This record gives sequence, structure tokens and C-alpha cells, in this order.
Amino acid sequence: MALRATARLGEGPVWDARSSTLRWVDIERGEIHRFDPASGTDTFFEVGEQVGTVAVRAAGGLVLALKSGLYTCLDDGGRLTRLHEIDTDPPGGRGNDGKADPWGRFWAGTMLEGDDGAGALYRLDPDHSLHTMVTGVGVSNGLGWSPDGTTMYYIDTTTGGVDAFDHDPSSGAVVRRRRLIDVDRGSPDGMTVDAEGCLWVALWDGWGVRRYAPDGRLITTVEVPAQRVTSCAFGGDTLYITTARIGVRDFDDQPSAGSVFACAPGVGGLPAGEWAG
Repeated sequence: MALRATARLGEGPVWDARSSTLRWVDIERGEIHRFDPASGTDTFFEVGEQVGTVAVRAAGGLVLALKSGLYTCLDDGGRLTRLHEIDTDPPGGRGNDGKADPWGRFWAGTMLEGDDGAGALYRLDPDHSLHTMVTGVGVSNGLGWSPDGTTMYYIDTTTGGVDAFDHDPSSGAVVRRRRLIDVDRGSPDGMTVDAEGCLWVALWDGWGVRRYAPDGRLITTVEVPAQRVTSCAFGGDTLYITTARIGVRDFDDQPSAGSVFACAPGVGGLPAGEWAG
């Protein structure tokens, strides 16, 4: 275990190379955390509403996907500036998982509990323009790109698997969606891609993280002592894994649910993207 925590819905881990810390969120509590592995300290600030994900902004500060829209903040705990309102159709949902890509764009999705087609996936470009990329989404979740940028991987948890798109790095356009992986252990949640181009998929209700080859072949499973594994991200050669306590009825067999775990899987990750806006 890297950090003992009691997150209700720990999510969105991303390595902040500028400070050598791990950013992560507790969606339900509206908290944005900064974990320093060197010192073992974890600090956070509250944003006053549910927060789906966070990414580092190249110009300084952060870009955030909250329940009510996409925001920036210059400093931890600083004033929030809303860039765009985003909502589900019908209204009432919230922002969920997302990340900055290697080309300076920020991607974030939405979800509405109980309505499998109300969400969408959005792309926020460096010029602050917002583009709707995928519609009819149940629970927009994990994202990742192949090392050469020509493939984007995407998880809508309600579909039970991982899809792939052809991706144009120069424009951010995606076409030709197809199924790559059917997940048969829990449900697919967050995701990251390693330096060898393999996909690491967090298993909600699956007690682990799985590594898949770019062709969808299962390579290995990392067991996690928590039922609800939500996402994962590399910080160098370390894989950090977030988990949740929400909806867990019996903690006797998983007292560490809601903590951040870490392992050294023998492969490193790709550098985390930063939003260039």
C-alpha cells in the first residue's frame, strides 16, 4: 500500500512530474489530493462539488472536470474559473474520468446514474474550444493512447469492455470505433498505457488490475486487496492504483478499501499529458 486512505470514491490518479507527486481525487467528497511518495504525505483541497478528474495545466495550475463543468485553478485551493458548462442529456449527471493527452488536449466524460445513454465524451482543445467526441455513453471512464498516437483506447463501463478508435494526433479526431477487449472479471473502470503500449485496466468489483497487449490479449493480473478498483497511473516505474469504499458492505476482508496502492510491475509508463490551454 502506498497511502492508507478512506476515500469514498478514489479516482483519477495522474503523475505530476513538476512536483514528483501523484494527483488523485475523491469524487464523492469533492477533494483533489496531492500525494508525495517521498515523504508519505497527502494533502487535499475541496472544490464544493463532485470532481470527476484532474490534469496538470502546462501554464501552471490544474484543469478539472467537476459536476457542473470544466474549470481551471491556478493553485491548489485557489479560485476556480469555469471554462464550459457540461451536463448529461437528460440533465442531472456529472463529470467522470478523463485525462490530458500527450498533444495538449484535455478529454473528460460524463455519466448519469441509471441512464446508460445520457453521457458523452468531450475534448477540450488548447484554444479552449470544446468538442463532443462520443455520445450515447453510459459511464465514461478510462482513456489512453498508443505510444505512436494512432490509436485511442476508451472505456464506457456499461459496455463491459475496452474499445479502440483510430486517432489523429495532429487534430484529435477519432474514427472507426471497434471492440478490443471484453472484460470478464468485474467491470472495466480507469485505464493507463505503459511504455510498451500495453493497457492496464482497473477492475471495479474485480479486486485487481489487468494488463492487456495492444491486440487485446490478456497478459497478467495484479491482485488488489480491495473490491472496487477504480483507476491506475504510472509514476516512473511505479503503478499507482486507486480504490473506493462506496457501496462496500463488509470491510472485514478489505479494511484498506479506499486506499492508494502501488506496485512495481517491471515496466514503466508513458509521460502524463498536460493541458496546453
